[in-house]
Amino acid sequence: MRYVTRLTVITLLTCFFAMTAHSQPVFKCSEAGTVSYQSLPCEGATLRSWDATPDAVAPSMQTRIASLRREARPERRASGRYRSGRSRKAPAATACERARKGRAEAYAKAGLKRDFALSSHWDNRVHDACW
Repeated sequence: MRYVTRLTVITLLTCFFAMTAHSQPVFKCSEAGTVSYQSLPCEGATLRSWDATPDAVAPSMQTRIASLRREARPERRASGRYRSGRSRKAPAATACERARKGRAEAYAKAGLKRDFALSSHWDNRVHDACW
């Protein structure tokens, strides 16, 4: 029974330290009047040091980043060459532009009789599409 308890404690400690192992220390160094940031300890004076843990990226932000990357890619012909400037198609409306257009149409249709629920719904859709 003691062996199982020790094994459990060791396993939990190992998991705890494995979760925090991805952070790296950052050192702010001052040498000859210049300030630099590095991951190794300073040879001269260390002004400050801290652990840099990456922030978690929200799934909505990952979706937004992916859509921006798709928009940034150049269009290619079937042959693999870039299109010339004269034969470009009109750019497709982005999700943000479509959401703003939908909101404008809904507001125009409702007129002065629009309520909080309608405004909240469309404002949230625009926020989700644009941010």
